[in-house]
Amino acid sequence: MTEKLQLQLTSNPFNAENGATLCEACRSACDSHGYEFGIQLHNSAPEEEITRCASYGVPLSAHLPLLAQYCINLAAGRDEEAMNELAASAALMHEYDIRQAVFHGFRMADDPTPAFNRNLSYRDAMQGGFRADLSYDGVSPFNCDFTERPEFFERRALVRERLARVRRDYPDLMLCIENDFPSYASANMFARDAVALKHPICLDISHLWASCHILGRNFHEEAEKFAASGMVKMVHFHASRYTDDIPALKWNDGHLPLRTPNQMDLPRLAKLFRRSNIRLIVLEIPAGGVNDIHDFAEMWED
Repeated sequence: MTEKLQLQLTSNPFNAENGATLCEACRSACDSHGYEFGIQLHNSAPEEEITRCASYGVPLSAHLPLLAQYCINLAAGRDEEAMNELAASAALMHEYDIRQAVFHGFRMADDPTPAFNRNLSYRDAMQGGFRADLSYDGVSPFNCDFTERPEFFERRALVRERLARVRRDYPDLMLCIENDFPSYASANMFARDAVALKHPICLDISHLWASCHILGRNFHEEAEKFAASGMVKMVHFHASRYTDDIPALKWNDGHLPLRTPNQMDLPRLAKLFRRSNIRLIVLEIPAGGVNDIHDFAEMWED
């Protein structure tokens, strides 16, 4: 018997006064399609949002780190900050009976990166580790393709080694590593390198969309390589408005409702993930709701 699809929304919209009502509407929408509804706690979630979402009685997953001082970077020379943040987040997961999570864990930097989207914007948190030698043009936050450099392979080996430790330390938790948005030397961009980490993956399709466009890869071929690995255990599914008509250095991330006009061919991706038997899909849309569930179902069931 095929395992029921887990369809989750990110936690941002459920922290409002109508959060419980929205949660019930989303649960009913998922029930109508035969899915199990859940919520993924966003890494920006304050403690109030975590406790509020936990009170709704639906399954939770988490985007780590939660309530954190630093991002998790397993590619740094020292791993103390990363392991401390993982330990703190794992403790919260156990407290709230959460068994599945995702984190970004591979940045070409050694100094600790402050956690973003809580007290600091993404730009303010990340720019302290900016490296002109890894930039698209020496000044842009977007990456060049540094994935054949010796330093990259050295850091990738560190990440792989430390992920093995993570699996040993937390055998009851599935802590996926996510492919990165291609900026500020965040380095886990493409299938070859994510698969080489030998660790469960969360595939964010809008991050991949940007990486492929900016660095000249075929988006659907890369998505197929990820899926064929059998290591993708979670997908962040959302739309990006960025198209070939927009200059590459003016691109940004996705996280838009599924009805947003786009060139990504979301139905093709949904079919790929269904054929690949991926059973946890997160609609990582800060303004997500019932319409996105029905729109996703139309793509998934077609």
